[in-house]
Amino acid sequence: MNEDHALANPLLNEHQHRALSTRLSSIERELHKAERLIKGDLAKGELFETTSDITQAESEELLKIIHAARQVIADLKSQLALTVKKQDVRAWVLGHFSIVWTILEDCHANKLGGFGEVSPELSQSLDPKIDQLIRMVNSINKRVTTH
Repeated sequence: MNEDHALANPLLNEHQHRALSTRLSSIERELHKAERLIKGDLAKGELFETTSDITQAESEELLKIIHAARQVIADLKSQLALTVKKQDVRAWVLGHFSIVWTILEDCHANKLGGFGEVSPELSQSLDPKIDQLIRMVNSINKRVTTH
């Protein structure tokens, strides 16, 4: 066991400390995302749009609860000497874009057969653009991997 941790908090062993820190940091991250959405930081793209049907009164109530939840997490951090979990942008990009790559691979025309008969011409118009997106994702991954 890590001696510094043992002295800082005798209630948790090292593994429990790490697990609790990781889990609560994930919850806090989700609370942060919810807070941004509730405050109106709504993302929009060509093929997606985030909209809010939350009223002003609901927003105020939700933000109070989120603030209180974040305070409980802060109290637990202090009480149990929990550690901050850092997330580097580089690691986030690599993790998320590997998922994006997998999704793109499943966008090729030959992978759409499970949803019905695929037009023979679809591959000619769809696959080059999907391949272009895959090359772009690979380029992103390459740039963040070789720093």
